Amino acid sequence: MTARQKAPKYRKTKKRRPSYIDPVLEEERAKRVAKIQAKRQTKIDEVKRSLERRRNNKIAIQNARTDKREREEQKAIRDAHKTGSEKIMLQIRDDLSQIAETGIRCVYTSMIIPEKIKYDGRSILSIKGVRYRLKNNLHMVGWGKEAVTMSAAFERVVGKHLKKGWMVVPRKSIFMMWSYPEAFPPLDSRISYVEAGTDGQPDEKSVIETRRILNYCKKLKKKDLLIVMLSQGIDDLLCLPRETITLRDKLRVLNRLKAADATPEEINTVRNKLSAIRGGDLARMAYPARVITLITSDVSAEPMSQLSGGPCVYDPKGEKALAVLEKYKLLDRISLSVRDLIEETVPWAMAADKQLDADKHYKFVHRYVIACNADAMECMATEAFKKGLFPVKLNSTCLGDIQEFAREYVKITSLMILAVEGKINKLEMFLEMRDSPICPLTDEKVQEIFPAKDKWGLGMCLLLGGRPTVNLCSKPGQGGPNQELALYFSLYWYLRTQQYPILREYTVWFLGGSSYGKDGNTEAVGAFGYNSLGTNVYPEFEKAQSMYQSAHTKWWKLKEERRFESKIAEAQKEMLELKGVRNKYAAILPGRVLAENNTNLFFLNINGEDELLELKTGNYYTFTNVGDLHIIRIARFQCICDGVCHGHQEKVCADMECPVYQSLSAEAHSKFQYCCRLDQRKQDS
Repeated sequence: MTARQKAPKYRKTKKRRPSYIDPVLEEERAKRVAKIQAKRQTKIDEVKRSLERRRNNKIAIQNARTDKREREEQKAIRDAHKTGSEKIMLQIRDDLSQIAETGIRCVYTSMIIPEKIKYDGRSILSIKGVRYRLKNNLHMVGWGKEAVTMSAAFERVVGKHLKKGWMVVPRKSIFMMWSYPEAFPPLDSRISYVEAGTDGQPDEKSVIETRRILNYCKKLKKKDLLIVMLSQGIDDLLCLPRETITLRDKLRVLNRLKAADATPEEINTVRNKLSAIRGGDLARMAYPARVITLITSDVSAEPMSQLSGGPCVYDPKGEKALAVLEKYKLLDRISLSVRDLIEETVPWAMAADKQLDADKHYKFVHRYVIACNADAMECMATEAFKKGLFPVKLNSTCLGDIQEFAREYVKITSLMILAVEGKINKLEMFLEMRDSPICPLTDEKVQEIFPAKDKWGLGMCLLLGGRPTVNLCSKPGQGGPNQELALYFSLYWYLRTQQYPILREYTVWFLGGSSYGKDGNTEAVGAFGYNSLGTNVYPEFEKAQSMYQSAHTKWWKLKEERRFESKIAEAQKEMLELKGVRNKYAAILPGRVLAENNTNLFFLNINGEDELLELKTGNYYTFTNVGDLHIIRIARFQCICDGVCHGHQEKVCADMECPVYQSLSAEAHSKFQYCCRLDQRKQDS
């Protein structure tokens, strides 16, 4: 080894000290990891449950469609074998169904938006004839289930002029939207759909999304155009408490007002006072942008100031809320933060509040009712005229109790018949109907609708609509307002025909249907009603009761005499079978089903479900709720069959000039038809 060469250096390895693990820190770390994993697993489970629910809902929709097709096929087979009076009843049902379905279809927002809102393809947007200039300045917000299809249809009209849109919709609406073609938005949609609300009550999601919308509207300029879409029943979606109170504080006050039986107007007054978006606050924040409010209304063709809280309608938010709480002695039972807001009695004075006209409406806000019952009645009148019936449009904004509806409908029907028979004049009809709680008629309206025999055609068709109120029992069953109204109408009409025998010479049918596609908590749209619909159940029940009592007496006698066990067993079996039949009729007695709000059970067990209304075209779920549609068909059958049509025995009528005979199809013309006993109830098999 030379001197220049150095000996290799060997690094001395250091002995590592064993790491010290603090058991306390390790335990805390393990807890944090476990907490993160549990949170992750909770989120995974939540997503799985959501996907499973959506899968089950999709399967349920597919099964419902399959069941509907099967029912339609089975019904078509049954209808093909019907003859005589049943055939005529079938044709009446078909005519009324087509009239009602025409009205329901014409208020689909996906159909009515392109009719009432036009775009020239360049820069002009026309809404009911009013022109607006577009230049990539269009913004859109909305709340409610109608906003799903309304916004999608509106975006198809305006295209890329829409810069941004937010829609706050009820739970499950997005899933339903993707399940129905008419609600499907464009693939490049600029609208964000957010689900909010829980069991009809606002939640934090409602507050967060509404605040996001309000903050977006604050940034709008004078050149911008804001479209606001509103519908009824959005209290759980349009919710944004003032900054100094919480959602819980606001709901507590409103619930106490409801418990004190405050009126809806009083509750809305307090709700608007505590809200940062209702009572015109949305318009205040969007100013100086122009605001267009598009409304789907269930009661009126005119914009209502308090519809959905009036987020674009001026409200000074003064002393009214304080007066309401003092009236119900709740001022001392609310939190201090809420009380401070309520006691602010100085009216608001922002820049937008200086833009008011003589009627206290914002000049920069335009309001339009896009869909309402009146639109449906126009289409129904056209369809009724095509059927050879003379349409009479009475009132599209009826409001009241369900029994008041039935009584007033029976009253106006009987008055129309008595007028045709010359038993009353116009003045008498006016005096009878001017103070009606459901359908008041003015002198001009009586002059317009007073019937004449030469205008009847094949009959008269009274068209009405509105929102009947149903008083629910403690444990309501399956039913809906239209099914209850159909049954009530049938019972009241039967009593009226007993009072005025001349009414028996006319065949009167009622049909009530929901524009939403579902009546109450059932899958049916509505139901039919006529003279003997409800009364024919009682004789069947009495017959079943008598047979059961006879069988019970026979079984008891054999048991007392200690006869053969086989005979006793046979008698007991027969008695139990008859008991089941009796209980079946007892369960569907009109008085019982009406008291239990279980009218759907009644209609499911008579006439093979023929008296239930189902949509034959489109989907059973319409996304549009503008109230209920009601049709009353009045016809007198006059023929040369020696009065057979109004007798008590079925005979063959061969009168070629009979209106019923003329209204039948070509295939039916080749057969003799029955003109009488149109209301005969089909016996249960």
